[in-house]
Amino acid sequence: MFSLPAIIILALYALLGVVFFGVLFQVKFHGGELYGKAAMHEGLQLIGKASLFVPILILLAAALGRYPMTIPSTAWMQWLAVAVSFVSMSFLILSLLQMGRFTKMGLPAKEDTKLQTGGIYGQSRNPMYFGLFILALASLLYAPSLLNFITAIIGIIIHHRIIMAEEAWLENNFGQEWDDYKARVRRYI
Repeated sequence: MFSLPAIIILALYALLGVVFFGVLFQVKFHGGELYGKAAMHEGLQLIGKASLFVPILILLAAALGRYPMTIPSTAWMQWLAVAVSFVSMSFLILSLLQMGRFTKMGLPAKEDTKLQTGGIYGQSRNPMYFGLFILALASLLYAPSLLNFITAIIGIIIHHRIIMAEEAWLENNFGQEWDDYKARVRRYI
């Protein structure tokens, strides 16, 4: 039997999955690119993506009861993980919906893109990354382990470097519009 925190986390994952695959369908339907150019060295970027994906999988596996809990998680930690997951999924879902058919992994390789400055992007310049970072935090709260901690830290550090490279690209491509936006909106929150 699943606990209430596990059921809520699984429901949030299901909602995120529906939105994520809906957006991917929209990208492909409109002939968009799912993968752009790497913002930094491809090998390092791949390590970062894999490292940040591990805590996301661990949280899902733990909610499903399929992750060995080597360090016990208390009830209050699990409920805090639910709250953090809700905030995380909100950032992820809103950013995916706003980017819509322009959603991609990496920098645009072939299509024109528009600088997103409104909606959730009016609160954070990187709401998708921020959502992933705090989802890793939720995972650490729900299923604390050394593997979870190490991969989350590696993933966050590498993704911060990816963000810096992407922001340099945005500055080169959007000039004053980017500078004005950067002055108004923080990198994360």
